[in-house]
Amino acid sequence: MSSSAEPDDTSDNSVSTFTSSLIFNVVVAAAIFVAFCILRPRFKRVYAPRTYAVSKEKRSPPIGSWPLAWIAAVLKVDDDAIVERVGLDTYMFLRYMRSMFVIFAVLSILSVVTILPVNITGDGGATGLDILTIGNVQSESTKLWVHIVFFMVFVAWVLRNIFVELQVYTRLRIWWLTNPSHTSKVGASTIMVSSLPEALADSDDKIQKTFNMFPGGVRQVIVNRNCSDLEDIVEDRDSYVAKLEKLLTSYAAKSEKLYKKSSKKGSEYKAPKRPTMRESKIPLKGPKLDAFEFLATKIGELNRKIAEMGGDPTQFKRQSSAFVFFNKQIAAHMAAQTVLDYKPFSMNMVSLEINPDDIIWSNLNLNPYDRRIRGYISLAATVGLIIVWTLMTSALTALVSVKNLRKIPGLEN
Repeated sequence: MSSSAEPDDTSDNSVSTFTSSLIFNVVVAAAIFVAFCILRPRFKRVYAPRTYAVSKEKRSPPIGSWPLAWIAAVLKVDDDAIVERVGLDTYMFLRYMRSMFVIFAVLSILSVVTILPVNITGDGGATGLDILTIGNVQSESTKLWVHIVFFMVFVAWVLRNIFVELQVYTRLRIWWLTNPSHTSKVGASTIMVSSLPEALADSDDKIQKTFNMFPGGVRQVIVNRNCSDLEDIVEDRDSYVAKLEKLLTSYAAKSEKLYKKSSKKGSEYKAPKRPTMRESKIPLKGPKLDAFEFLATKIGELNRKIAEMGGDPTQFKRQSSAFVFFNKQIAAHMAAQTVLDYKPFSMNMVSLEINPDDIIWSNLNLNPYDRRIRGYISLAATVGLIIVWTLMTSALTALVSVKNLRKIPGLEN
């Protein structure tokens, strides 16, 4: 009796678990949706900063305060407006999310209409949630052809969407690269070359001669230099600036508070005491100084030192990477796709339209072999981490399975 009742109990448990999980997630999703609709018009700094915090030509039209007004605005927005306001990268990400939604929405509807009825009526003897799977269809049944046809439709639909998106991506890329607003930027005709040989890295003229073979020639060459000493001074200056800003903000807030307090009482306003600090970083060493004057003086001294060091770039050691500015955009694209040196790994890394914020400046002088070794080490560490987590997950899954839990004394039933 116990063996025949066990499947029924298991199926009942699976259905109840699925139902409770579904209800919980629906409630959570509904709560998040309602909270967003209520909070959106009240916190524009979080949900609508582009309606006022950017330049006028890139501002989005404001959305009404009605909780569901954002739905109509999202459906009406034009693709060209998205590209113009947030850029091509953000638009492509949004388009990717939209294409994934369309792919899976269509496939979900088709599976509910075709696959689920076939599985439910498969007469395979499954119970609980198993009746929704292909396991409930008998192996001799002709209904299995529905799964094969659905799989073919699935693959065809996904490939069709990928093909269409690739066409759109290609057209957008050509439009963006040839758009006058983009081609007029310096970055559109600039490349960054890494792993320069010593013969080129030591001479701007040699670099210019190497790249002058491309249409329009080279406008300017800038070889990257090791500015670690200057970076340290800039970091010190920034730390002093942050301290000064913090003290000024605190002092202004305290002054405003005392002014309001004195105005209410009708008494004379007295400015708060100016903060003090010691020049030495060692606690309690040295005399106390006015914080505002001391920090302002230090910032001025460091600014002068930065200006002096920055005015003479020859004092910094040249590195094996450089920025090459071309007169024509096509020259930059041709240089990025050309084998520039016959030696292995020499000048093999050429980057187009690179953002300075994306550059790890300390790695620009890496030896190409060191760079490749680091890549192999990173790959090995990633693979090892995946293997370790896979083994741990498998062990935990086996440990918490129902069969293994029943082996523990006291949990037999």
